[in-house]
Amino acid sequence: MAEISAFGVIREGKVFRNAFLEFPEKEIGEVRTSEDETLAYFQERFDLIVKDMAKVEANINAASNKGSYLMKLLHLKKVIPAADALGDFESLYKKVCAYEEQLEGLISQNRAKNLEIKTALLAELTEATKSSEWKSATEAVKLLQSKWTKTGAVAEDHKEAIEGAYKELIDGFYGRRASFYADLEKMMVEKEANYEDFLKEAAKKLKDVPLAKLKSLNTELMEEWKTLGRIKREKQNEFWSQFQTLTKKAWNDAKKSKKVADKSNLGANKKNKEEFIEKLKSLNEALIPEVDLNAVKTEWKALGPVSKKDMGELQSAYLMQYDMLSEKLFLNSMVDKRLKGKDQGKDKNRLRNRILRDLLDRDTRELNAFKENLEKFNTSSGFHQMIGGKLEQQERKVKVKKMILSQLKSAE
Repeated sequence: MAEISAFGVIREGKVFRNAFLEFPEKEIGEVRTSEDETLAYFQERFDLIVKDMAKVEANINAASNKGSYLMKLLHLKKVIPAADALGDFESLYKKVCAYEEQLEGLISQNRAKNLEIKTALLAELTEATKSSEWKSATEAVKLLQSKWTKTGAVAEDHKEAIEGAYKELIDGFYGRRASFYADLEKMMVEKEANYEDFLKEAAKKLKDVPLAKLKSLNTELMEEWKTLGRIKREKQNEFWSQFQTLTKKAWNDAKKSKKVADKSNLGANKKNKEEFIEKLKSLNEALIPEVDLNAVKTEWKALGPVSKKDMGELQSAYLMQYDMLSEKLFLNSMVDKRLKGKDQGKDKNRLRNRILRDLLDRDTRELNAFKENLEKFNTSSGFHQMIGGKLEQQERKVKVKKMILSQLKSAE
């Protein structure tokens, strides 16, 4: 028997590693060539294990999460006693055990901290899962789930209880949420019938409705639409499109009907407009007519269309009477303002006459200036039409004031 190193012996051509700690002597190989080469071979194998340990040690010292290297250590701890090598196994094994103890202590601390964190998360989760405000509650639960996932494991004796409590809360919350949305889905589907009934009734109500009544009916239907309740957005959009199609058709049909009716009533409309102009003339017989100009405008517009041939003459006659009424009311307001509401008899009539003459002089000057500068304006078709309308308006203002002035003279 020959001792080849401090860590092993050779007996009968076989190499044995010495016993260390609780591990017995172990046959690790045979002498193939010389004893020196055999010794070197098995020492090199031990050096490889030392290098592996050095890497693990460096990683542990550099890592923030040192506990993640425990499995590497446990693997080395298992490899060392079974290794076919020669070296200071006792020192190496003790070093591995020292690091194992250190990491297990850190892991134990971390798991205690993780238990504390997860216990707090469970308390928050318990409150969050009570809420029926599903959108905000889901956001809160998902945030807590993320925190839970990022938190490490707890000790085995607490794992089942704490993970079970977490699963129960999560499953319960998502189960209730799923039931709520299932009921909501069912309710929305049932409410779709309300929209279908609404569209059927709307189609009946909108059929052959006169244009004058269509606006109020449309408003009424819009208010009813708002009460139909919530359904899926895409389905509501579909019903809304159908409703819009109905109302659009109703407007088009009503406009066509009115157009046809107006054409058939051109003669009657002309007569009504002529009678209305005569009514305005009667009102204008008074120096201070009692009239609502807004009502006059509204009534004129409601009398319906006439032929293009008659429209110009009728419109011109209407504007003359309307402007005369407007001018008289304006003139009277200026007189009252000057006299502060006091009736001065003849003084009041003289004041009315003087104010009117001043206004007439001003409008006449503006008319003359406008005519003098008329040739300077752009003569393009659209602009020419606008200038023509402005000239006609200015001429009418002068004519109206002259007519009122003549009426004032006759009243003296």
